[in-house]
Parts: sequence; structure tokens; C-alpha cells
Amino acid sequence: MTARMATKNHIHDSKLEKELSSCMLARGFTQSAVARGLGVSDSALSQWRSGHYKGDVKNLEHAIKGFLQRDAERAKNRRIFLPFTMTSVAAKVFEAARMSHLDGDIGVVIGPAGIGKTTAVKEYVRRNSDVVLIEADLAYTAKELFREIHRKLGFDGSGSINQMKNDVINKLKGAGRLIIVDEAEHLPVRALDLLRRVNDKAGTGILFCGLKRFMDNLRLKQADFAYLYTRVGFKVALKPLQGRDIETIVQDIIPDSNGLWKTYHEESHGNGRVLSKLVVRSMRLSEINNNIITPELVREAAMMLVV
Repeated sequence: MTARMATKNHIHDSKLEKELSSCMLARGFTQSAVARGLGVSDSALSQWRSGHYKGDVKNLEHAIKGFLQRDAERAKNRRIFLPFTMTSVAAKVFEAARMSHLDGDIGVVIGPAGIGKTTAVKEYVRRNSDVVLIEADLAYTAKELFREIHRKLGFDGSGSINQMKNDVINKLKGAGRLIIVDEAEHLPVRALDLLRRVNDKAGTGILFCGLKRFMDNLRLKQADFAYLYTRVGFKVALKPLQGRDIETIVQDIIPDSNGLWKTYHEESHGNGRVLSKLVVRSMRLSEINNNIITPELVREAAMMLVV
């Protein structure tokens, strides 16, 4: 029988309160975080837990039961992480990074969005602790770029852009390190020119990764990019994932897939990001419905994706 505690204001479900407290302790939830999840104030939840809540107890306890049920389902249904696979795309990125790294050269890797450039870059950085990774975005200015590099090299990210550039050059000179800039098409001309100066003066390898338009800008707008364009040592153009790549990825994740990779290949069109979402979504559907993954289920998952 559920224990209940009578108070002047209402009847409090003490068993539910114990369940909530146990959940909070086990999961490391603060009362404020739980209150936000319930859509109530911290003080309202505190009052309910102590048996002094003056509001609608029935609705609040209904919300708490739903919160506990959802948390139990999350705990039961593990988050699905896909392991890194050395695809043909990743191998080309690693090859380019290694050339820049060892030779102190400026390299460019370009390819369509979603084919796995960023995944490969992050894995290369994970395996090589002397690499500085910059993930550029549209808000980046030259100063923001050098502030981030400055901090990643152990400085405080303050000072003029020229001071930070000189600190970076002095730190990197002769160190044999590598700077990788992902989504390089977002960097302004001045930022690119200053990075070129780092390469000139410190001998540090720099690898720019991005969309095809990055190289197009260097080539077609040479009046703006002349200093950088003439110093690019090599360019690698990436192609979408091949059938053998998708077969390896799917086989690693779903060992008894029995040719399912063909359906994944068909539905993903060789795009690594789409493939990743498709594998996760089909695995989740399989778990929820307690079914094996079939070509039909993969196609159902593909219809759910927004790509």
C-alpha cells in the first residue's frame, strides 16, 4: 500500500517522494534541474517534498511520475555511439594531415558537407596531442581566431592581434606542430593571411578543411588570396563514401547485418552524416519495437530523417 502523509494543506505521497529522492541521488540531479524538467519552480518542488505544497498536488505528482518513467526509459535505452571507422575519406584526411604535420606545409582538404571530414579531423587530433584544432564559424574574426589559438597554446588569449600572433609564432617555431582549421570557408581574408604568416615564420604545418568554395575563393579571387594561394603545397579533393566504406561501417556496428549495408548505401547516397543518423535511427527503432533490423526498417528510418 502506498504510504501517504496527511498535512494541513494536502495529502502527500511519501513513497513517490522517496522514489524521486532515490532517482536524484543515483543520477546526480539537483532539485533545480528536476523542477525545470517538471515545469515548476524550485520552491514548489521543495514544498511538495516536505509535505507543505499548497498547489494542485494531483497534477504535480502526475508530472513527477512521468518524469521518473521517462528517466527509467532513458536509463534502459542506452545512447547509441558509432565508433570511428577508417573509411576512404578518413584515410585521405589522415594522409593530408600527416603531410602538413611532417613537412610544415600548407594543405587544403575539400569535399561535400557530411562526408566525414570533421569526424576524421577530430580522430586525427585525438591521436596526435600536438595538433591545434580550430572549428571555424561565421562569427570568426581574425582576432577571435588568434585568441583561440593563443589560449590553446597555454596563453591567456589577451592582447592585440599582433601581440598574440607573435606569441603564437614564438611558441610554435621549430616545434613541429600542426594547426588544423575545420570549416575554413568561414574565415575572413585577414585571418587566412595571418595564418600564412605563422606558417612562414614558425614553419608550422597548417591544414585547411572545408567545402569546395574555399579552394574556389583562393583560385578565383587571387587578388585577395594571392599570398596564401601561392603557398598552398597540396590539395586533396574528397569523394563521397564508397560501397566498401559503408559495408565496413555497418559490419562493425551490426555484425550480423547480412547485406544490410546495401540498403544503407542506397538510402544515405554515400553521405557519412546521413549514414550515421540512419544507423542510429534504425537501431533505435529496432530497440523500441524489439525487432531485428531489416531493409524495410532501414527505409522506414530513412523516411524519418530531415536531410
